[in-house]
Amino acid sequence: MAEGRIETIASDLKKIVQGNVLSDELSRTIYSSGACIYSLRPLVIVQPRHKEDVVECVRYAVRNGIPLTARGGGTGRAGQGIGEGIILDFMRYMNQVLEVDPEKKWVRVQPGVVLGRLNARLKPLKKFFPIDPSTADYCALGGMIANNSSGPHAIKYGATRDWVESLEVVLSSGEVIQTGPRTVSGLEISGGTDGLEKRVYSGILDLLARYQGPLREEKPDTMKNSCGYDLWQVRKNGSLDLTPLFVGSEGTLGVFTEAKLRLADLGGKTHTAFFYFNTLDTVGRATLELLKLSPTMLEIMEKQIIDLARAKFKEMAPYLPEGIEATLFVEFEGPSEEELGERMRRAQQRVVQEEKLAVSVKAAQNPKDREMLTKVRSVSGPILNKVKGPKKPIAFIEDAAVHPRRLGEYIAGLRGILKRNGAEASIYGHAGDGNLHVMVFLDMKKAEDVARMVRITEESCDLVLRLKGTISGEHGDGLLRTAYVPRQYPGLYPAFVELKKLFDPKNVLNPGRIVGNDPDLMGKHLKFGAEYHHVSTRSPFDGEALSTEVEACHGCGKCRSYCPLAMATNDESFLGRAKANLLRELISGRLDPDVFLASPELKKVMDGCVNCKRCLTECPSGVDIPWVSLMARAHHVKNKGQAFKDRFIADTHLACRVGNSLAPLVNLAFSIGPARALIESAIGLDRRRKMPAFSSKTFREMYRGSDKGNGKVAYFLSCYANYNDPEGEGRALVEVMERNGFGVEVPEFECCGIARISSGGLEPALKGVGENLEKISALVGKGIPVVFSEPSCALAVKQEYPRIVNSEKAARAAAGCYEVHGFLSQLKQEGRLNTHFGEMKLRVGYHNPCHLRALGISKEVIELLRLIPGLEVRAFSDQCCGLAGTFGMKRQNYDLSMEIGKPLFEEIKKSGVERVVTGCGSCAMQIAQGTGLPVVHPLALLAEAYRKG
Repeated sequence: MAEGRIETIASDLKKIVQGNVLSDELSRTIYSSGACIYSLRPLVIVQPRHKEDVVECVRYAVRNGIPLTARGGGTGRAGQGIGEGIILDFMRYMNQVLEVDPEKKWVRVQPGVVLGRLNARLKPLKKFFPIDPSTADYCALGGMIANNSSGPHAIKYGATRDWVESLEVVLSSGEVIQTGPRTVSGLEISGGTDGLEKRVYSGILDLLARYQGPLREEKPDTMKNSCGYDLWQVRKNGSLDLTPLFVGSEGTLGVFTEAKLRLADLGGKTHTAFFYFNTLDTVGRATLELLKLSPTMLEIMEKQIIDLARAKFKEMAPYLPEGIEATLFVEFEGPSEEELGERMRRAQQRVVQEEKLAVSVKAAQNPKDREMLTKVRSVSGPILNKVKGPKKPIAFIEDAAVHPRRLGEYIAGLRGILKRNGAEASIYGHAGDGNLHVMVFLDMKKAEDVARMVRITEESCDLVLRLKGTISGEHGDGLLRTAYVPRQYPGLYPAFVELKKLFDPKNVLNPGRIVGNDPDLMGKHLKFGAEYHHVSTRSPFDGEALSTEVEACHGCGKCRSYCPLAMATNDESFLGRAKANLLRELISGRLDPDVFLASPELKKVMDGCVNCKRCLTECPSGVDIPWVSLMARAHHVKNKGQAFKDRFIADTHLACRVGNSLAPLVNLAFSIGPARALIESAIGLDRRRKMPAFSSKTFREMYRGSDKGNGKVAYFLSCYANYNDPEGEGRALVEVMERNGFGVEVPEFECCGIARISSGGLEPALKGVGENLEKISALVGKGIPVVFSEPSCALAVKQEYPRIVNSEKAARAAAGCYEVHGFLSQLKQEGRLNTHFGEMKLRVGYHNPCHLRALGISKEVIELLRLIPGLEVRAFSDQCCGLAGTFGMKRQNYDLSMEIGKPLFEEIKKSGVERVVTGCGSCAMQIAQGTGLPVVHPLALLAEAYRKG
């Protein structure tokens, strides 16, 4: 597509919509993919602000014959949310809960509302939207409606279609209609119009009359179905309702702008158990027996996933015994423990003892069991995504469903297909409604495996249809299955074609989905594929380690639920997958690396990662987005340099030395408005940022050494402890260590360099990194542990240094370094911690810093604090404070920084605590500014309690 046409479309749209219009190549690349195996680069992305913007976009697209695709969270596996024309991104602005009526149990929402956020808002009202896909924390309700999504509790609650009361829809004519029951008297429709809406109603009545036979004969014999258009539920009780037809239509008949959804009451008590099988052959019969007892969830997991989970998570081993071929996870819900216990006993008696279908059962006996059983059940997807090697679990026959009574036949047939085609797969999913997720291991960069994917799909489709099943139970058709819809409905498919033409005569609304004319569609437009290859970028991304890391992202979009910037802005470019999409296209040459890799536009996207490291613990594929973003920034800095303001703020040690040497003057300047404005102009430090005062004496100047105790530790002194809080954090570490029998040595380390490293200044940081590694290695070689009171310093040495230097020395040095709370926790586990604490009558709240979390320290700090008698400790929810090192200090980031921290600030203010406790100096600065409360280091409380003891 000529650049000129793209810019013309963008220019036209900017004149008629109030939302954002994006047409640059990087934005188009970011939106080219999602959680599916496909990639299509759009012409333009529009982020509509309201319904009127959507109407204008639809009219413009129809007028100019440009495809238009509505996009939610980009979590769909079938490729419904990508397209080659105009993308409507509802997540950025149209994400509001408009109205809630808890008494009548309904809610009115815009399509960009994230399901998890809606249910969090409804929880105090004891209500929830009960459809629960695995993507609940990051999928959009608009996408759920478009796909007719469901989840593991579908055997109780059904699918999305069952909970949609009505929809506000923009038709291809630009008309805005409200769906709901319309009385039918011949062809007269009450509440209709003389426009497209009335023609639609009349046309549907005609279709229903002409296709009665296929509608009756070709309806799948399943408990759920998301294949094709649902014409079965449109006419009921003498009225016509378009709502069930639009649900599951994948944006091909109209564009939703609002939805009225029914709500359920929050559930009661639950009992859970695992049933274990030494053969898959009896799982189908066991499923039918368990369904007789009305479970609320019934999930299957087969051997490959079981073995992977047991090996990866040692704590799961007792719940996943050796030698089993499959498990069924069952959940019962009810009003009382007695009734639930009786149902579980009946289930065990029937399935294990009488029918001998399962070999054993593990029922949850306590809260820990319940937590672990639930964790084991939910591990299937994430553990598969982390499988290493060229063959990855590919979702292409992942959504077929059969009636549960045919489940055994389906599993046996699948195993035969896979064996004939020389492929392996993992099977898990919703046994209770016969909807299995089959993930086949293929190398999608090889032509033979792409061909194998098509063959397996063909054979699987035949198998499903022989069993009267559906090729899509809950994920929809999209690019993946549209070519097979005519085989699913040979007699009914012509009605679908007529229906599409009735609603969308110019075939503009998400064309090629559900109805299409390309029999080879599923093997085209692949994210990878036989033609995928690497090009030279003359950058670190030419190395296997970084390219493999980039390609490991499968685009699920979960980063929307944990990335602090993405959560605060709803901006797709802040998601980790946006960085992976861009870098994948650059290393493959689909984006020109000579043009873009060192460009300011790419750096701006990469700067949207603040190195919080949440990807390391939250990403289902385990992709280290902070590292690949950092390396992209480093490439930019190496080739284009770095502005003075960025260099100065990133050189923490220099900034602190200047502040300390001029402490009275600098502290005064930070307290005077005009002086802060001058500082902002000179170095980019936002004038509104309240900086901690510099001490006139550093900790190093105050400290005279310690030889108490039989042991010895070396203290890696942070800049904050040395220059800003020597009487608090620094002194407290020494006192706590001495109370536990350790003398404290404070070597002359260089600054850890975390700010400089995070900014991309790797080369300037190398000297300090090398010197620190030499000193740490010498100490570790003598058996002296190195302890850190600042988690960011610890993270730099333990995680960043080994990747920068990539040597055995760095790895050994990292192994000898300890974050202080982890060190103390280890003493506690060994029974060596001094617990002679005095009483402290105080209510405090604990915030866990992102970098401490990345180091694997979370509950340990609270457990230490709760050893202090009288101290009431509240744990705040796990969220970023927003400062992110130097990020929130900069003028251009201050507002976003405070917006990120806002939920945490509000939680703290409502808690009634007297002090906030956090182990990070940056977090302390941000929380103090956001709440006005005093903030202290955990070590300061421990030291104070020791003094009182």
